[in-house]
Amino acid sequence: MKKYVVFLLLFLVVFGCKKDDPIIEESAVPEPYQIVEIESNWFDISYVDQRTYIIAEPMSYEGNVSYLVLGEERAVMFDTGTGENPSVDGTKMKYILDELTSLPVTLLLSHFHYDHNQNVEEFEWVAFPEIPFLQQNISADSIYTLSPEVLVFGTFPEQVHVDEWLPLETDIDLGGKTIQLMNLAGHAEESIVLIDKTNKIAFLGDFLYNGSLFVFDEADLPIYEESANYLLSELDDEYRLFGAHGSPAMPFSRLETMTELLACINNNECTGTSTTVFGEPVTQYTYQGMTLVVFI
Repeated sequence: MKKYVVFLLLFLVVFGCKKDDPIIEESAVPEPYQIVEIESNWFDISYVDQRTYIIAEPMSYEGNVSYLVLGEERAVMFDTGTGENPSVDGTKMKYILDELTSLPVTLLLSHFHYDHNQNVEEFEWVAFPEIPFLQQNISADSIYTLSPEVLVFGTFPEQVHVDEWLPLETDIDLGGKTIQLMNLAGHAEESIVLIDKTNKIAFLGDFLYNGSLFVFDEADLPIYEESANYLLSELDDEYRLFGAHGSPAMPFSRLETMTELLACINNNECTGTSTTVFGEPVTQYTYQGMTLVVFI
């Protein structure tokens, strides 16, 4: 078992304590900034900022990263892992959340691909964004059916019970923290990003992360570019960006590079290389160190 400890030192760094400031006693550190000691042979737990946790899966073949965003009254879990890990006390994700908060937790998926929703059944409250095509395909008893095409690989989960619909581009108060959701298609039609407006943090899911980006239909390239330009117009370079795979944090310049790459492809100014991924033919584009893979 490895022990992942969120050190008091990080609290000092986040709040900008100077070298000659008095040392804060451990007992004086307000919840949830108490030293949190979690035993896990799978997850790596760390802080983004005030009341926000990174829940990384460094041993996952996908290198997934999920986020727990805490307000004073409510918490949002952004994605729920790959499900590759062994259970602890009968759960794969919930036991971690129970260690981190006693607040009611709402699960919100960045999108529906198989590697972001494998522990959905452990959550008592699941929210979907108010995207019209999602609302039009919900059953009378609030069940949304996930097709294999939507999942990309596999057939689980087949269905999700939707307990709440959250508005897009509207302030949502978690208690002392305001978030907004944006629907940014390109990687997936239902993709959303979560914006912590209080602390100027953007959680981008698979829309943008550190690693090769994927587009599953050439027809989505102009949509992806439009979405990227819109996000860039809505944020400024004071925002910190976090993705759903690999090393979580990204420089703001990565979003700028992404818009340039997509424009380069859509304007036929970039030349791609033909190869295969997962046994499927793709075109791979590289621009200023960024790689985008397009299934054809």
